[in-house]
Amino acid sequence: MSGIGIISQEYKSTANLFKNLNDYIILLKKHHFKLKSGENITSQEIISARNYLSNILGQIVTQLGDSNGVGEGEQNLPKVPPFFIKRLQEQHKGDISWYKNDLEEVQQSLVGNEPLTDKFIDHLDELCEQLDAETTRLYRKLRRR
Repeated sequence: MSGIGIISQEYKSTANLFKNLNDYIILLKKHHFKLKSGENITSQEIISARNYLSNILGQIVTQLGDSNGVGEGEQNLPKVPPFFIKRLQEQHKGDISWYKNDLEEVQQSLVGNEPLTDKFIDHLDELCEQLDAETTRLYRKLRRR
């Protein structure tokens, strides 16, 4: 595959992950903050959002500590791009172990069906912001070619 083909594929997978992550975070925020636009959200949609986000968080936590790839049971999920993991590592290089612990807490809260806190929502928002920045970086790289 050519260089542009690789970048294009990386962009596509990063953009898809960003869209899914963003959509599920918005859904949970509508529910959490009891917004009028969230009144029609079903319990199945909440469960799906929590499952998806907890699985993605599990991948991120695993890859932050060990970049050997996707673990067992995660083959069917969208793969978290390595450049995104690198961005998070650079962003949190002084506090990576605390950051991983915070993400694990969010993941456990999602799995345990516990109410989300503002702190947990902030962590999810940060992931979305960083993934958006990575998508933008790849898009600009494509445009330069």
